[in-house]
Amino acid sequence: MNLMTVELTLASLTKRYGGRKILNKLELTAAGGEIIGVFGPNGSGKSTLLRCIAGLLRPSAGDVKLRVNNADCSAPALLRSMVGYVSPELNLYPELSARENLQFFAAVTSRPSKPIPELLAHVGLGKRLDDPIGNYSSGMRQRVRLALAALHEPAILLLDEPGLALDEAGQEVVLTMIREQQKRGGIVILATNDQRERELVQRHIHVG
Repeated sequence: MNLMTVELTLASLTKRYGGRKILNKLELTAAGGEIIGVFGPNGSGKSTLLRCIAGLLRPSAGDVKLRVNNADCSAPALLRSMVGYVSPELNLYPELSARENLQFFAAVTSRPSKPIPELLAHVGLGKRLDDPIGNYSSGMRQRVRLALAALHEPAILLLDEPGLALDEAGQEVVLTMIREQQKRGGIVILATNDQRERELVQRHIHVG
């Protein structure tokens, strides 16, 4: 487990869709080891905020600034490489196995922090890693997304409803990932309505 120092700053972060303002001048400063909650009703902008932090959406105004081990990592391409992102919107390749999906994403980013079979075993898929994802249940696909988020030991772990479709054992995998990220000195930003996950949050942003 590699320890790191991480600083995240959101400065007047704003996102509009047409004439509708989804995020309005959000401010946040977070340091390594923190677990930040994102709370708000459905459709309030929780997912939009996480996508802006991940570099998947460009803010209408404001900045996302990231420093890792005292180096500026705010450039969009570099920031994206520092983020692990779990979202129901994250598409997987159903004709490929879990192992092949992780191999594909590793090939277009960088070398995984651990052997891929180990990552999949960690999320409870050690015995099904070579089955096509098209044969997986929704909960098993969510476990693959969790493994993808941990692929490179990210500085920021962005979790958008991570417990969705998961059974009790799967929800425990989420809690373990959060604790491990915190111990490594990374930041967790968690958008959730799950009470067990909310109890881990140290402070929160309310949107909507």
